[in-house]
Amino acid sequence: MWFELYWFRSLLWGGFIYSLLQFYVSGGAIRLFDHANHRSLHQGEVLTGGGFFLFVPLSIVLLWQQFYLLAAVVFSLSLVGVIDDVKQLSARFRFLVQIAVVTVTLWWLGFSLSAWSVFFAVAFLWWLNLFNFMDGANGLVALHAMVTLSVMAWLSVLPGSVYLLVILIFVALLIYLYFNVLLKRLFMGDSGSLPLAFMIGLVALLGWQSGELSMLQIAVIHAVLITDATLTLAIRYHRKERLSEAHRSHLYQRLIADNRPHALVSSLYAVITLGCCGVAFTMQKYSLNGQFLWFIGVYTLLIGVFFHCRHIGR
Repeated sequence: MWFELYWFRSLLWGGFIYSLLQFYVSGGAIRLFDHANHRSLHQGEVLTGGGFFLFVPLSIVLLWQQFYLLAAVVFSLSLVGVIDDVKQLSARFRFLVQIAVVTVTLWWLGFSLSAWSVFFAVAFLWWLNLFNFMDGANGLVALHAMVTLSVMAWLSVLPGSVYLLVILIFVALLIYLYFNVLLKRLFMGDSGSLPLAFMIGLVALLGWQSGELSMLQIAVIHAVLITDATLTLAIRYHRKERLSEAHRSHLYQRLIADNRPHALVSSLYAVITLGCCGVAFTMQKYSLNGQFLWFIGVYTLLIGVFFHCRHIGR
C-alpha cells in the first residue's frame, strides 16, 4: 500500500541515490579509504564513507517535510561519522554527541523527565553503539534495517511522512547493497551506521508512542543484534579486555573468520531477525505477561545459540 502511494518518488529517489554512489565510487568526489588491520574482516584498502551519500540527502528530505530538528540530527550524525571515518574521534566526544542527540530527540517526542525517559535514553544510547559495533560485515546492518524498519512501520500506526521516510531508507539501502554486497566496492562507515541506527530507534519510539508496539516487541524484533553485541561486550568485560579496542569477538565476525562468506552470514542474521519479527507480530495477541514469556523464550534461545557457537572462529 505504501509503495503504491510513493512508487514514483521512490523510483526518482533510487535513481538519485544510485547516481550519487556511482559518482563517489568512480572517483568523482574526494574518496575516503580505511586501511584494514589484523582485526578487520576485510583486506587492504577499502572505500568507506558511503553513508554520507545516503543520509545527507535524507536530511534534505527531512527539511522538505519540515522536520527541521530531525534533519539537523541526521546531518550531524552523518557528519560526525564521516569525520570519524577519516580521523578517529575520541570515544568521549562521540558519546557526548550521542547524549545530545538522544536528549534532543526525546524532548522533541514530548518525553518529560521521568524514570521512563531515563530508561529510553539509556536504551537509545546503547542501541546507537551496538548498531555501530555490528557494522563490520557486508550487508549485515543494512539488511537488518530493511527488515526491521519495514516490520515496525507495518505493525505501527504512523504519519504518512514517516512511512515515506521508511520507504526512502529501504530504497537507499537496496541501492547501497548493490555496491556493498554485489560489487564489494563501498562500505557505509560511521557516516551511515550512526544515522541509520538513529532512524531505527526513532521509528521504534514512534511505534511505541502509537500504542501498537510494546518495548518487549521492539526488543524481540532487534534481538539478534542485541544478543550478539551485548553478550560479546559482557564477555570482553569479564575477561578484563579494553572495551574500546578493536576486536573480532562478535559471533558474526567469528563466523566470517571461519571462512563463511559475508553475504551468507548477513543473510542468516536477516532471516533470523525476520523470524523474530514474526514472533513480535504474534506477541500482539498477548497480555504483557504473555509477551514477557515470549521475550524470555526468544532471548533464551538466542543466548543458547551464541554460547553453543562460542568456539567458532577462535
